[in-house]
Amino acid sequence: MTRTVATWVLGACALLSTANAQPAPSANAALRYWMAFAVLRDPPADQATAELLDRVASGTSPWDEAKLGKILDDNREAFEIMWRASKLQFCDWGLEYELAHRTPIAHLAKGRVLARLNGVAAARLESSGQLPRAVDVWIAGVRFSQHLASGGTLISLLSSRLALSPALKSLARVAPQLDAAQRKQIETAVRAIPDAGFDWVDAMKREADVLAAAKRLNPSIDAPMPSQSRVDMTANEVRAERQAVLDAVSR
Repeated sequence: MTRTVATWVLGACALLSTANAQPAPSANAALRYWMAFAVLRDPPADQATAELLDRVASGTSPWDEAKLGKILDDNREAFEIMWRASKLQFCDWGLEYELAHRTPIAHLAKGRVLARLNGVAAARLESSGQLPRAVDVWIAGVRFSQHLASGGTLISLLSSRLALSPALKSLARVAPQLDAAQRKQIETAVRAIPDAGFDWVDAMKREADVLAAAKRLNPSIDAPMPSQSRVDMTANEVRAERQAVLDAVSR
């Protein structure tokens, strides 16, 4: 084997080793979610519609086909992509925290819209007697919340909570109506997430790192760290929501 060929073979082996160590691009849920965001059609921006969507997603208002049906129909493709992506294990948004406070986080705004509509889609299914399918959609919302929070600071976790909390509350509410297999399905999905919903400690560390980087870029920045007590309070609220689901499925 000539030196040139030997060098090429060694290089190819190194590339294959690197490729094997990293998830394939198609296995990165973030790329799938960006595809969902690309076809996402934002609902009307008027306050009345926004409030109705929030109430329906949280289960405090009944499903309204006349007002909300077309909004969901227009986003069927986005939902299908999201639901498939939520089944993947790996999610990396590629956030450039070296940019500190200028790090682009446009995915969070899109994620909040899609998460809300996902909860509304589950409510529609429940209202039409398709409760097992609604459970699948709520579970997809739980998994999406974990992906949306992946690698993020507190703003990522707070955005992700908008996907997680309504899904947890809905699952706790419908659990008594489900059979043993469906309850087990819920239990498995909920036990897979952290006790407090997210890793709040890791997010606070990342928050401190981003703030330090921002001050290095601009020493005049004088932004305080978020209140630890407020973070702990929010974490405890999510912890209680998670536990309520586990209690409901064990009855």
